Order: sequence, then structure tokens, then C-alpha cells
Amino acid sequence: MVQPAVTQFLNSVLSQRGPSAVPYSEDTKWLIRQQLVSLTTAFPSLEPKTASFTHNDGRSVNLLQAEGTIPMTFQGVTYNIPVIIWLMESYPRHPPCVYVNPTRDMIIKRPHPHESLNGGLKEMQAEMEALEQQLQMVLMNTDVLEGWLRDNQGKKMAGLENPEDAFDCVDVLSKQMLDCTAADLAIEDTLYALDKALQVGAVPFDQYLRSVRALSREQFFHRATAAKVRAAQLQAQVANMAARTQHYGS
Repeated sequence: MVQPAVTQFLNSVLSQRGPSAVPYSEDTKWLIRQQLVSLTTAFPSLEPKTASFTHNDGRSVNLLQAEGTIPMTFQGVTYNIPVIIWLMESYPRHPPCVYVNPTRDMIIKRPHPHESLNGGLKEMQAEMEALEQQLQMVLMNTDVLEGWLRDNQGKKMAGLENPEDAFDCVDVLSKQMLDCTAADLAIEDTLYALDKALQVGAVPFDQYLRSVRALSREQFFHRATAAKVRAAQLQAQVANMAARTQHYGS
């Protein structure tokens, strides 16, 4: 039997916009909703919720998960195994990540093919290296900002009608990133306004779907372009850091 609270929760989460929105594409949200409803109907002990998931590179993202217990029969005895099922950003194109969430009184058999202390240590090491890289990037950006402040301290921005004209993109990639980000945020605001209009009955549902589909497609291209630009910028920053390291080393 479908639980009304589950349906209401999923409808609310999957319709959210803005920074707290879950990162699934619009054309898959209905399928995600249906699959989670089916899952919780089959296993009522599982509860859908949102939580922050931290990737190995240090990135945190708000994702859907189903947490609870699932029955497992072993040698004629049924055990309720506590699990957390994460729906990653690429879901449903890729399968979810399922983790056993052992309680304090559970015993993990050692050695086990799916349990390894070395694996955990390697994951922590990779996360530490990713955080160190992010720290280096922050320090480098701080140097750039401090240099700009030193060069422009005391200067008067005379003759500027628009304060935004005081800042110029340093290169083509930065200009492209600015344009993509502005377009992405503008579409996000438009989608939010469409959601509100639908809730008050100001826009027909079929027109809402067509508009959301078109805007989501356009937003996808802007985000894909921004990702490529970000990768190119990162590569340039790494090359710059390597050059600086060689300079200081010599």
C-alpha cells in the first residue's frame, strides 16, 4: 500500500528549485518518484529522505536516499539488514549505491570480500589529496585577489556609470563561464517562477511541462559548456601552479 506521507515528501522534494534542489534531470524525476514509491511499498521499513553525500574529491551534494532495513534469509533465519541506498546524480542511468549501515552490536566477518580496512584507508587518502588540491587552488586564487587589491587600492572608478563595468573577465574562458553561469541562474529563476505559477493555477499543466522541458534542455547545454570551461580552467591553473613550483624551487 502506498504511504501518502512518502508520496507527499517525494512530490515536494522533486519539485524544489534553487540551491537545495536535488540534482536529477527533469525528465527522470517522475521515474525516480515512481521507483521510490514502489520500493517503499515493497519494503515499508525503508524511508526516503534527503541527505548530504560527500564524494571522494570532497564535493558535497544533496541527494535522495532510502534508509532502513531489508530482510535477508540465511540458513532458514530472516535477518533485518540496515542499509542506506543512495540515488546518485546519474540515477537512473546508473544504478544506486547501496551501503550496509551496521549497528554497534553487529559483527562483520573478517576477512570478507566486500570489507577491507585498506580500502577505507585508500578512500580517506584520496579524499585528503583532493582536499589538498582544493586548498592549493584557494591559496592561488587568494594570491590573485590580493594582487588585484594592491594594484587598485586607492584608485577611483571615475566615469563608470555601472559599477559592474569596473570588473572585466581576465580571459575568454572566464567570459564564457560568466555567460554560462548567468544563463543557468536565469533559467533556474524562470523554472522557479513556473513552479509557483503552476501551484496557483496561473499556467496550464501541459504548457508548464513543455516550458520546463525546453528550459531544462537549454539549461543542460549551459551546464555542460560550463563543465568543459571549468575543466579547461582547472588545467590552466594546474599548469600555472606547476610553473610557480618550479620557479620557487629554482
